[in-house]
Amino acid sequence: MLTSSRALRGFSLIELMVTLGVAALLLLAAVPAMQSWVADARVRTAAESFQNAARLAQGEAMRRSRTAVLVLTDSSPTLAATPAAGGQRWIVRLIERSVDDGAEDSLFVRGGGEAAAGGVTVQGSALTCFNAFGQLTTLSSQATGLDAECEAPTSSTANEFVFSRDGGRSLKVLISRGGQVRLCDAQKTFSDDHPDGCPSAAS
Repeated sequence: MLTSSRALRGFSLIELMVTLGVAALLLLAAVPAMQSWVADARVRTAAESFQNAARLAQGEAMRRSRTAVLVLTDSSPTLAATPAAGGQRWIVRLIERSVDDGAEDSLFVRGGGEAAAGGVTVQGSALTCFNAFGQLTTLSSQATGLDAECEAPTSSTANEFVFSRDGGRSLKVLISRGGQVRLCDAQKTFSDDHPDGCPSAAS
């Protein structure tokens, strides 16, 4: 049985060029949206990393019955890192005791730098201190030994850390005086429709 020449016919050069052109246009249209999605994902990764760091500091303070501090820094995340408000890296460390009572030689617990790696802007205080009850506490720079102080919020507010990128997503990590750690979307107000939103300034 003979096969018709029409059945064996492939794409013409014009058809192939039109198809490739349409595919290229679709790809160009998708690239900005993909770049925006990736940048927003980096903001979330940085905020979640910091949220976990706050919970780690709180847990270490309660487990070891001593003050733990969450430090923002622009330096490498090591024990000797210099605190910096709005730093893109963080460390969790313990505050040295004034009396040698057999405490661990190393006060460094853990560090991270997701905000720096993702180009995420951070706003927030350099030090956040947790006491042995897992609550935020105020300490002078002399007490922390880090040339920076910890300041606990009033009962009606929370220490606030903002993670953002230009023209894109903005997330907050809120740490209340009692020690509650919460991640919320700064571009939404907390409500029944937006349980992931942040509380309004008045609430």
